[in-house]
Amino acid sequence: MSAPRLERLRSLVAAQPDDPRARYFLATELFRAGDWEGAAEHFGVFIGLSGGDDGAAYRSLGASLERLGRREEAAEAYRSGIASALGHGHEGLAEELRGLLELLEG
Repeated sequence: MSAPRLERLRSLVAAQPDDPRARYFLATELFRAGDWEGAAEHFGVFIGLSGGDDGAAYRSLGASLERLGRREEAAEAYRSGIASALGHGHEGLAEELRGLLELLEG
């Protein structure tokens, strides 16, 4: 990820704060950069805006929260992701999230 790309995404979110796609793209880039706090913030906003099929965002939110040491919040994100995935027919993603939850709760 380049700094200019990240700045363009930040500018896009600033200009269109209610655009779920902009939030998702920024959250993904922040996650790749290891900015767990920023990624968690923007994945959370994305989930609130998306209103739908967001199991993958819950997976990334949970992983970000885990890396921040916020285990209970991460577990809740994984549980919500499982419900979302199952609600949209994504059994494979639900299974992956179950595995992450099991590892977390070990």
